[in-house]
Amino acid sequence: MNWKELWMTLFGTCEWLGLNMGFWVSMAAVLLIVIIMNAIFWGMKTNRCK
Repeated sequence: MNWKELWMTLFGTCEWLGLNMGFWVSMAAVLLIVIIMNAIFWGMKTNRCK
């Protein structure tokens, strides 16, 4: 399956705001990883030494 052809069939373009869709997909993946890491680290309890 060619993702570019599928995208072209559905939406008729492979660019948005002058940038390739691969760029936007990779930016979305990075954003998702950052959000997940923040949720994990903010949810951790600190281990304070006494």
